[in-house]
Amino acid sequence: MELVEALKTRRSVRRFTQDPVSEETVQEILTYTPWVPNHHLSEPWRVIVVRGESLQQLARLRQQAVLKKRAGEPNAHMRAEKAQQEFLECALVVAVIQKLDPNPTRQEEDYAAMAMATYNIMLAAWDRGIGSYWNTGPMVHDPAVHEWLNLSGEERLVALLRMGYPEIIPQARRTPIESRIQWRR
Repeated sequence: MELVEALKTRRSVRRFTQDPVSEETVQEILTYTPWVPNHHLSEPWRVIVVRGESLQQLARLRQQAVLKKRAGEPNAHMRAEKAQQEFLECALVVAVIQKLDPNPTRQEEDYAAMAMATYNIMLAAWDRGIGSYWNTGPMVHDPAVHEWLNLSGEERLVALLRMGYPEIIPQARRTPIESRIQWRR
């Protein structure tokens, strides 16, 4: 797939087939993680691939995190069950983790690199016919999830990427950029 085609056609996929994604394919996709601009070449990334029984455990943690966030809401249990099910229906989840630099400016620069690295994973997956969905929400700040992922106090969970072969590819909904470009000459 050509790069510009991937940029225009990639979608956030929410529904996946039951087809597994091979470990070799995941490994190849992840090799594109570090090929992003990264100030001072700090290389702040770490990834954890979650599948199988571990994915079931992470799905339960997602359910609990959503229940905590939605406590007292009338549909809290329904939303928590749906959140758990979403993780159970994908082939794998990639936890994208940032090593935190003590310098706040460097942390911000590294976070930008992490966002680009995450998108590299998504584009590399899309090139191989694999969809992804970038999850944040209550899980990225949940102490139980941090403990389960064995995050140190010097790490931040940036994203949990649900991945798998798309069952449905959503339609594009973007405003053409031309309406938001300002030229100064």
